[in-house]
Amino acid sequence: MAQIIKIGNSQGIRIPKPIVELASLAGKELDFVVLGDGLLITAVKKPRASWQMDNELMELEIAWKW
Repeated sequence: MAQIIKIGNSQGIRIPKPIVELASLAGKELDFVVLGDGLLITAVKKPRASWQMDNELMELEIAWKW
């Protein structure tokens, strides 16, 4: 069971270590989505660096064709 705790002037969520390990959340940036009266917590999904490079190369190829 997670707990809401006071952290300075804010509040935080204390998530038990077994849940963090099961969800592979350790050391990751998290994304929060409010769903009705609940909260969905997921790791932020970042595109692979190679995909960014591929997109940049495609943009260069397009620029050369024109």
